[in-house]
Amino acid sequence: MRIALILAVIALAGCAAEKLASTPPAGVDLSGLWKLNEADSDDPQRLMQSQLASATASAGTGGSTGSSGRGSRNGGGATPVRGPSGPVMPSVAVLDEGLRWPDKSVAINQSGGVVTFTSGGRNRVCRPGTGVPSHAHDAAHGRGSVPPPVCGWDDKTLVVQSSEPEDDRPPFEQRFSVSDDGQRLIEVVSYKGGRSSGFTASRVWDRVSPGSQP
Repeated sequence: MRIALILAVIALAGCAAEKLASTPPAGVDLSGLWKLNEADSDDPQRLMQSQLASATASAGTGGSTGSSGRGSRNGGGATPVRGPSGPVMPSVAVLDEGLRWPDKSVAINQSGGVVTFTSGGRNRVCRPGTGVPSHAHDAAHGRGSVPPPVCGWDDKTLVVQSSEPEDDRPPFEQRFSVSDDGQRLIEVVSYKGGRSSGFTASRVWDRVSPGSQP
């Protein structure tokens, strides 16, 4: 079930339009209370263990694998690793940055194309057309301030872009959509910069019925 859902969302990601829309098609609504399904979601430590196991197995059969890149700018996590094929996996610290929020429960309110996430005591509003790329924000406000996210809709999927590409700390793009039966919120995180470009991870939340504690 999970594999089919994730593959469908990744396929949609590959067909993304260059310009994101300000509103989704009629009837698309991410609103609801959602609880993380940890069994069906990727975890930074688990991803790294799986990648290392794959690299070790490949090396044992004569494949060429190894470490690549400088890892996290702050020294956290492991060095990025390239498997038998495909992009370099970001370090655990960088993976965690893309996968740590929303938290294990999230309330979403959507009004037209504007989406508000409430999770872990924090609110984040995605308002299509109001975000700016980080380089433009830095020029106006100075480095250290946090730019608003660049958000928009790719058909039925809400796209949230993080920042400009950097070699050792790649930006990522979050893509949120609801399953056809309306019972699952699916997030695919795609890394866009440097050696990690093309690497994806995913998380899944189950809908919580009104009145229940997410």
